[in-house]
Amino acid sequence: MKCPGQDSRYWKPWAIFEVRCPKCGSQVEFFKDDTTRLCKKCGHRFVNPRMDFGCVSYCPYAEQCLGDLSCSSDQVVTVDRSN
Repeated sequence: MKCPGQDSRYWKPWAIFEVRCPKCGSQVEFFKDDTTRLCKKCGHRFVNPRMDFGCVSYCPYAEQCLGDLSCSSDQVVTVDRSN
């Protein structure tokens, strides 16, 4: 199943971007629907800083879509499934 909010046919130019690796400062390319990326220089995996996790609170497929979001101690991802 393709997440309707992440259909690449409707992406804008800013949907592909680069950010600096928080460990080594190297540029890492992200696509807007990437949950995490691996730095090719140092091997550090980190969460997409521009990812909108708003859908996590209501989407029944969020866990399958997002996978394992192992975060560093300064990053927090909260999933509230109480509703």
